[in-house]
Parts: sequence; C-alpha cells; structure tokens
Amino acid sequence: MTRKTGPRLRAVLTIGLAATGILSATVAMAGTVEIFHADSLAGPMRELKQAFEEKNRDVTINLTSGVSKQLAERILKGDACDVFAPSSPAVVDEDLMNRKVAGSDRDAASWYVVFSGNEMVVITAKGNPPGIRQVSDLAKPDVKLVRVTGEKDLATGRTAEFLKRAAALEGKPELAQKIIDASVGDPSRPTSVPEAVRAVREGNASAGVVYYSAAVAARNDVEIIRFPARSI
Repeated sequence: MTRKTGPRLRAVLTIGLAATGILSATVAMAGTVEIFHADSLAGPMRELKQAFEEKNRDVTINLTSGVSKQLAERILKGDACDVFAPSSPAVVDEDLMNRKVAGSDRDAASWYVVFSGNEMVVITAKGNPPGIRQVSDLAKPDVKLVRVTGEKDLATGRTAEFLKRAAALEGKPELAQKIIDASVGDPSRPTSVPEAVRAVREGNASAGVVYYSAAVAARNDVEIIRFPARSI
C-alpha cells in the first residue's frame, strides 16, 4: 500500500513499537532489543544500530531483516520482537493492529508512528555504463533490468507503478509493460530488494529498480538515478 501526496507516489515507511509486548521497555533497554525490519531498510538500520549502541553500551540491538508481510506473519505466530519497522503503515494497520499473538492475549501491535519516507530509483554499476537517463532507456535491447518480484513483497507493486508513472510522464506509457515483462530473473524464485541490488553489483543485471534507502546503502558500488517526484 502507498500514500499519495498530490501527484507524488511515496513509499511510506513506518515503525511499530512493542509489536509483541514480550518485554517491557525497562527490561528491553537494559539488555537486548529485538528489531524486525523490512529488507529495504537494512542499510539505515545498521547505521542506527551502531549509533545507538555507541551511546548505550549496556544495550545490544539484534536486527532481523525480511519481507514486511512475512515478518508480520512471524509476529502473529509468536516470534518476539520489541520494534517492527515495515515498509508501509498498511502492514501494521491491516496485519497486526487489533489482532492477537497466537495462543495469547497480547496485542500483535499496540501503536505505530510514520518515521520516514522513501522513493523508487534506478541503479546501475558505477559510472552508469548503460547510459540510463530516463525510464524509456530501460527498454533498450542491451539493458538487462532486475526488479523485485516477490508475491508478498510490497516493492513488487511499487516497482511496477513507478515504471508506469515514469513512462507516462515521458510520453511513452506503452513502454512500461514491455520493460516489466523483459526484466531478468527466475520466475520460480522471487527476487527481493537485496537480491536486486546484488544482481547489479555483481554484473548479472545492468540496471535495477529498488528503494532509495537500499540504493544509498550500496552507494559505494552502484550509481543512483533519481526521477521526478510525480513518478516516485
């Protein structure tokens, strides 16, 4: 699910606190804090973990990365975490709020707050070898595009929507589906955000569409191409 601000399509990131209620805030802050987070947030979460632990020497942050909806399913089944940071408030609203953890009377999530925004970008190898300047360039015969394809991964739909909006803004809406259909990957094995970044980094794809947060985390290895606000 996405939120719209005028014509701008934003992938809104949320944080749900005390998702399982297994530990009280006092106990958690004295030892270990378990955080489940969307894989698109791996980079920012690593930096937050380092900064927090440097200022709180008696606290250890454990990070568990994955697809937001699949992590929500784990919480409902009883996997304990203190903080849940999915890639959309819809995951908390629809999958966790007003629902109980299996076999208990605990709320899966008690509240949440939107803490950041994100956008979809195109990444290439350093120096942008394929010369991507606009989305229509992704339709070139020599461009191998990788995109997220997981059925439960919110980035799958967001990638398609981004390509459709950007192509329409360039006056070539008919190219969007062509680009989507031509993307590389194994249909029997869904591609995640980290795997899309890895494919570009390792040269198995010449371009990829991922979250800006994931692209920034890999900025030493990839080139980032951003697009007008109306397309992201």
